[in-house]
Amino acid sequence: MTEQELQQEQLEAPAAPVNWMDIVRQHITGPVFSLAFHIFLLVLLGLIVIAAPNEKKDDIDPVQITEMEPVLPPPEEEPMPSDTTVLDTSSPSLDRYESTEQQEMEEVGVTDVEVMTDIDIPTPLTIPDNNSALKLQGVLPFGQVGGGGKMGDGGEGDGRGNLQGMLQGVFYDLKQTKDRKPTEVNADTNRILPILKEFVLGTWKQEYDKQGRVHYPAFDQYYCSPTRLWSPCFYIYSRPAEEAPEAFRCQDEVEGRGWVCIYSGNVIAPFTGKFRFIGSCDDIIVVRFNKQIVLDYGWHSATLGSYLGNGWNDDLRKSMMGDVQNDRYRRMIADSPLYSKHKLEVYSPEMDHNHGLAKSPVLEVEQGEVCSVEILITEFPGIRFNAFLFMEQLDENNEPVNEDHQSQYTLFRTSLGIPMPGEHRPDYGVLPEFKPYGPIWRVAPSNTQTSSDILKSRPQSVSTKRTGPRAEQVTEDDEDLSL
Repeated sequence: MTEQELQQEQLEAPAAPVNWMDIVRQHITGPVFSLAFHIFLLVLLGLIVIAAPNEKKDDIDPVQITEMEPVLPPPEEEPMPSDTTVLDTSSPSLDRYESTEQQEMEEVGVTDVEVMTDIDIPTPLTIPDNNSALKLQGVLPFGQVGGGGKMGDGGEGDGRGNLQGMLQGVFYDLKQTKDRKPTEVNADTNRILPILKEFVLGTWKQEYDKQGRVHYPAFDQYYCSPTRLWSPCFYIYSRPAEEAPEAFRCQDEVEGRGWVCIYSGNVIAPFTGKFRFIGSCDDIIVVRFNKQIVLDYGWHSATLGSYLGNGWNDDLRKSMMGDVQNDRYRRMIADSPLYSKHKLEVYSPEMDHNHGLAKSPVLEVEQGEVCSVEILITEFPGIRFNAFLFMEQLDENNEPVNEDHQSQYTLFRTSLGIPMPGEHRPDYGVLPEFKPYGPIWRVAPSNTQTSSDILKSRPQSVSTKRTGPRAEQVTEDDEDLSL
């Protein structure tokens, strides 16, 4: 059979019966399955979308609506004091300042002395943010070197003794001449007191060399250390007297007795009002403010030229307080420019073998007034030495402004530096605590006239209503007034 015949036979063969189930399966099953599959996917996706918010919602705490309290306006802030004053409240104890590391002391000529590291003390005055802090640095007992030349490295002066807002100190040895020959003094109290009395009752004339180092012509005959020190405050607890020549880098030439240190500079009054100095020293501290002696106290008195005794039964001390009438002592007191007008008054009488802290007469200043200050400290026989100088603000009735004035004393200081801590000998009595805050008597530019200078330049016919002269005012815009 040919191919054509075979094809003809297939065409003519009877058709097979029709199976409708096969037709339905072929045309309907595929689309139905596809539709069902897509519905399943949509349902599954919907469940995922619905389940996701529910799971997140379970983690969120329900919101509770409470009654809102009214928002009150902030209280009015008290006006800040002038930025020449540091707040004087809530000061920490001296025990807080513990040294954390031993520093090499060759730069200042003192060895085996623990120096306090930077201390953070918050102050809302200079830095309004209470989270901020000022860094107060520990001050060495006799000050630090600086200025250049033979004065040592560590700072620059302005040619008149001003270094980093501190007072310049000069060191003399009364036991030897400037040529290193021995004198008749030999640390003898009876020989030293007349020398000191003649000096403090004199003019205290100052001179400066080309390097800006201060010296006093009245002492030019005695040995003077070429090194000068600068200090912003005076809080020297009982220490070996040899540390003074060590600090001034003349320990190889000078023994720790029969020496005199004088610190000086011009300072700017940080407030308007009354105040007084408070201080003591073993052996003598003398403070001359605006060319007037306002403090002279210790185991001896320079203006009286006498030993004050060791205890409160001494008749001379009681005569100075007005409690004893003695012709000999009355004549001595009459010769003193200080005690002839001012009775001896003390705080903390149990301190330093019952000598206590003497109070100066009441003084008045105006904010911005430039005042000269000179502080003399001395040691006679050697062994131990201490010196303290504070100040106290007074109200119109000459009463202390601060109620805690006898528990913590305000330092007289020219910068934010505070004394470094150290061990105190219990046999020397109570150690006065100081406040880390207080007024800052900034060092004035060297070319600024002081109160006493202005008074000298005025005609004699000119008078003022103030008890003291009105000084040149220094504002915050003046240079060299940084703390």
